[in-house]
Amino acid sequence: MAGNLKARLERIRIQGAVDKTDQASDRLSRAHVTESVSTCAFPPPWIHLDPLVLFRRELLPFHGEGVTNLQRVPPDFLKVLFRSTEHAPESLAIGDLLFFDLETSGLSGGAGTVAFLAAFGDIHGDTLEVRQYLLLDYPGEGALIECIAQELNRNAKAALVSFNGKAFDIQILRSRFILQGRLFPERNHIDLLGISRLLWTGLVPSCSQQVLEVKLLKKQRKGDIPGALAPQIWFSFLREGLGSCPSEPAAQDLLGVCNHNLLDIQGMVELLGLILKIGANPLLALETYPFNMDRLALSWPEGEQRLGLLQEAGRRGYPRALYELARIARQDGNWEAYCELLEQILKGPLQASLVLGLRASIGLASYYEWKQGDLDRAEEYTRRAFSLLEALGAERNRMGAKGPPPSINIKLKARLERITAKQQNRQPFL
Repeated sequence: MAGNLKARLERIRIQGAVDKTDQASDRLSRAHVTESVSTCAFPPPWIHLDPLVLFRRELLPFHGEGVTNLQRVPPDFLKVLFRSTEHAPESLAIGDLLFFDLETSGLSGGAGTVAFLAAFGDIHGDTLEVRQYLLLDYPGEGALIECIAQELNRNAKAALVSFNGKAFDIQILRSRFILQGRLFPERNHIDLLGISRLLWTGLVPSCSQQVLEVKLLKKQRKGDIPGALAPQIWFSFLREGLGSCPSEPAAQDLLGVCNHNLLDIQGMVELLGLILKIGANPLLALETYPFNMDRLALSWPEGEQRLGLLQEAGRRGYPRALYELARIARQDGNWEAYCELLEQILKGPLQASLVLGLRASIGLASYYEWKQGDLDRAEEYTRRAFSLLEALGAERNRMGAKGPPPSINIKLKARLERITAKQQNRQPFL
């Protein structure tokens, strides 16, 4: 242990000396350090870009043919994909996609978390090129950040593609850039986790990347190291020191993390291909690929295409789509369609949508009380709303969540009391 600490202190000293030299002596010093200190000779194609930063370039067969359909994807779907109506481009070329993924020293973020492995991938013809940068120890972080900055600045128009990158990876990089005295170059960003949750929540056990690969892409990784183990594997490698042979467990495990990182990039490409197939023609895609048609329709920008998607989803019985169509009908003053659509929600399997059933019952109760003056129907739907509210509360309590807001119960009681009073004050029929 003491020997490892001494070796790390020596690497820090040498790295500091390197950073203070001019460019010519820098190259000589780095060559010397690479030869004398960094004896961890990872197998080819790994090469040293810096004494403490390794690099490899892999050329893989391109899978994810849907990515080539970018030109056929309507601009409205790009707005859904980028989760923005302001920053989404009107069109996107395959050469403007930069896939990236990080492995970090912690899974919760925070100032002490560093990225020790970064992968970038882009598509050239029928080939996926993946470039990986591996940090061997903390003193080399400046060189790693320099490599990442160069990747991000290659193509100013390139949109980043990640899986949970907006919430995690980008935040890590932004803080590490600041600590290195740099500004993080902001880019348009497609986060596949967000669009995956939109399309497949409730249809798959979870929206983790590997579950999506298994359930949607029918792709099973063999011998893969779980990403959650990456931090402890890197720390194990640091404890062993750079003198570890590639055949030793610490180095082998770290190479396994690198392969996991490579597979993540591959999986992103294929997943994006599937998503773009759906976006190019949702109605046609629905015949082949299951997805939440209603959620996609509701996320689509306003216009005729959105209405068409909603209507198709409504015909298929999606309650969210039916409720949105009812809202539109109400805005247009089409009360007949409004009631029919709400009735369809109540006739469907409410177990999957108690909230919408509750809203539909309240909407119908209000309509019959105020628009039709049909107090008996208004009472019927109000009591149905009470029943659904009770079922919703029981369901939420079973899942460990709080019940519905008390204000709903108070409003329903007030409505029922008002309707009852009106019924009692009705003139008897003569």
